Amino acid sequence: MKLKGEMSMLNVLHLEDIDVAAICSELQSKKDEAPQFFIQSPIVVDCEGVDDQIKNLDFSALKKGIEEVGFIPVGVRNIPESMSISITKQGWAVMREHKASNSKENIKEQTQTQADVANCKKDVAEVLAHPVPVAEIKSVTVSRPVRSGQQVYAAQSDMTVLAPTSAGSEVMADGSIHIYGPLRGRVLAGARGNEDARIFCQSLQAELIAIAGRYQLLDELDTKLIGKPAMIRLDGEKLIIEPLLA
Repeated sequence: MKLKGEMSMLNVLHLEDIDVAAICSELQSKKDEAPQFFIQSPIVVDCEGVDDQIKNLDFSALKKGIEEVGFIPVGVRNIPESMSISITKQGWAVMREHKASNSKENIKEQTQTQADVANCKKDVAEVLAHPVPVAEIKSVTVSRPVRSGQQVYAAQSDMTVLAPTSAGSEVMADGSIHIYGPLRGRVLAGARGNEDARIFCQSLQAELIAIAGRYQLLDELDTKLIGKPAMIRLDGEKLIIEPLLA
């Protein structure tokens, strides 16, 4: 057996208040926007925004609420060290701190970051001065592999992935999705209800496929195209898997 440390991309819930019911309601609304994209997704709770109220936050109720919404609570971060033991007893993992210290090195880093942000805002302002109509935004291209734990979303466009997607990854687009490599993990086309969207791949190995909210798990697929080039389309309420013609 090997135990290795690994960096993975996770959903992070940044708290702005401690009302558990309100937090879970807003989280449910986010999930409803793309339900299949967030099936059993891991989530980390960041408490930096509620420093002054954190002692009154019911972490047990928050954990239960997040699970009821359909997420998997992984841990919390940016909490007072004095609360670590009690939070751990309530079933949470305590993640590494993300707050910056007041060392000279960090202050210098923050100053550089502020300068970068200012330059970024200037660039954004120039782009906004000449906006591109949504109708002209047709495709997003991903050139690097989508690794386990990563989530990639192309809003109001198709997506083309020029590399493999790994087990545990999630690829989602409002339009069609083209995968030029093995398709593993979860893939969701037509995320906002586009029933004409399709999925194209060179090797069908996905854990879950979905178009416009209709989905199937790999174990449920009645097809001989596993591991082969395939196209998935929607016919009424049913996903149709067909050979991808050369």
